[in-house]
This record gives sequence, structure tokens and C-alpha cells, in this order.
Amino acid sequence: MLLYLLRHGQAGQSAPTDFERELTGEGLIESSNVGTFLAAKEVHFTHAFVSPLVRAQQTLRAVLAPLPNFPVATSEYLTPDSDPRNILELLRTIPADSRVLLVTHEPFVSACISMLISSSETAQITMKPATLACVETRGVPARGSGTLRWLLPPETIRPK
Repeated sequence: MLLYLLRHGQAGQSAPTDFERELTGEGLIESSNVGTFLAAKEVHFTHAFVSPLVRAQQTLRAVLAPLPNFPVATSEYLTPDSDPRNILELLRTIPADSRVLLVTHEPFVSACISMLISSSETAQITMKPATLACVETRGVPARGSGTLRWLLPPETIRPK
């Protein structure tokens, strides 16, 4: 399985609740750049899962704009403090040859990548806003089953 893990774009700090924090103008541009990058590289997804928090939903909408349609679902398993083992259980329900986009948050995304590539959640992974990583797993995702193929910060994804 190919897992594309994306941290939401830059978000503002003022909102009634953390759930409602929205992307800044820069965050919208960063998210749009990710979609443009993926389209240019002809990356096609079979599934996407997104956190229910507003900033992640906005990020996904911006990313999807230039991409062909594919199934998208909101998952409580992708919130900042979620346990990565839960998303692995969900991913086991889809075919092992899937290409899946996960739009999520810190510290979840770093812990999830760490668990996939090292069997623990202690590997030091830095995922700034709008950073995109690709992890390939051997068969269905499980602890230690993944290889980090690449990790791209937003300045690398930005169009020239």
C-alpha cells in the first residue's frame, strides 16, 4: 500500500475552538500547491481519509481541486491526539494495493509515520504544515511494515 500523509496547511490561531481553526491565506496556497504537485506527478489515489477538523477539511478541498475523483471519508482516527493503531485497523479494510491520502495533524502524523517505519512512535519525524510524506508498506499497513519513500516540505512542493 502507498500511504500519502499530509499535514494540513498553515492555520490561524484565533477561533472559538481548536476544531474550528481555519487555514490562513498562506495555508490555502500551500494546500493548493500540494494538489498541483500531485497532479503534475500524476499521483492517483484510490481512497482518502481526512480529519473532521476544519483546517484539515479545507486542506483536502484545496488538494482535490486538480485531481480526479476518488472516494473520500472523514475519520475521527486522524485527529491530533488519535492513536495511530486505529487508522491502521481502518486501512486493513481496503485492498493492500491501494494508494491512500491521509490528511491529518501533528503530533498524530509524525507518530503514525514513526510507527509504520520503525515499529515505535519515537522516531523523530518533522512535519511542518503542508508537508507531504509517502510511506510504502509491505502488504497491509502494520507496525514496522513501512518504508519512508520521501518527505517533502512545502517549500519543495511550491511551484517554481
